[in-house]
Amino acid sequence: MDAALHQEQLTTGKKVWRRFCRNRLALAGLVVLVLFVLSAIFAPWLTDYDPNRNNLRDRNKPPSREHPLGTDDMGRDILARTLYGGRISLTVGLVAVGISMSIGLILGSLAGFFGGAVDTVIMRLADIFYSFPFLIVAITIAAIFGPSIYNTMVILGILSWPGPARLLRAEFLKLKTTDFVTAAEGIGASPARIMFRHVLPNALSPLLVSATLEVASAILSEAGLSFLGLGVPPPAPSWGNMLNRARPLHILANMPWMWLPPGTAIFVVVLAINFVGDGLRDAFDPRQDLS
Repeated sequence: MDAALHQEQLTTGKKVWRRFCRNRLALAGLVVLVLFVLSAIFAPWLTDYDPNRNNLRDRNKPPSREHPLGTDDMGRDILARTLYGGRISLTVGLVAVGISMSIGLILGSLAGFFGGAVDTVIMRLADIFYSFPFLIVAITIAAIFGPSIYNTMVILGILSWPGPARLLRAEFLKLKTTDFVTAAEGIGASPARIMFRHVLPNALSPLLVSATLEVASAILSEAGLSFLGLGVPPPAPSWGNMLNRARPLHILANMPWMWLPPGTAIFVVVLAINFVGDGLRDAFDPRQDLS
């Protein structure tokens, strides 16, 4: 039975990939996203400059052969800070989503599978989180605990769990009444085995789609907190605090090379992630299979 289930999952995976590849925007978004991830990983090989090294003799220089994207008001190379900033911004997005998805997976599974009082308590807790404006609460907590990359990841992760939890709960409510769950109960399978071996694998598809879109949201939230000075603290480069350095009007008007690279990076990465998320949503929909 397990071998047949594994083979069916492999076949389903191939169909999902085939549907995904039909979506050119999603495929282009995946390529762009991979390029950004690779550029962040191999940043030391793509630039010779230390992103945090000040050089006041080269401050506020426009793009040149020596500095392809120019320098900031401290003489730091913009290209180096953009590449290394991608490491931090992408890491914050991925870790924050990992935290929110882990919490949402556990609580959503428990609420959907057991129902009753467990479901009521967890969903009312989710309602409490939903009742407060996300950004206002994030700013307040960040102001209390201070700017830190770790605080930023934890804050964004903890505040974002209700969405995945509600999504997984809905999938569990739908799947626990299916025939294969009834059959597993009939042969005496334990609740834990039914939950994690039979129901959860079939409920993960919408959660995966949600995770990709949540990464984009987390990157934007980190940029917003860093722009306000409450996210990743300087001198560590992130796209958000690079924009924070470019807030003065004379920089916005006369030195576009200081804010265009990080702003463009945020725009392109978030757009690419949204394309990938839309592609995954369509790929997991069996109605899209025209073969």
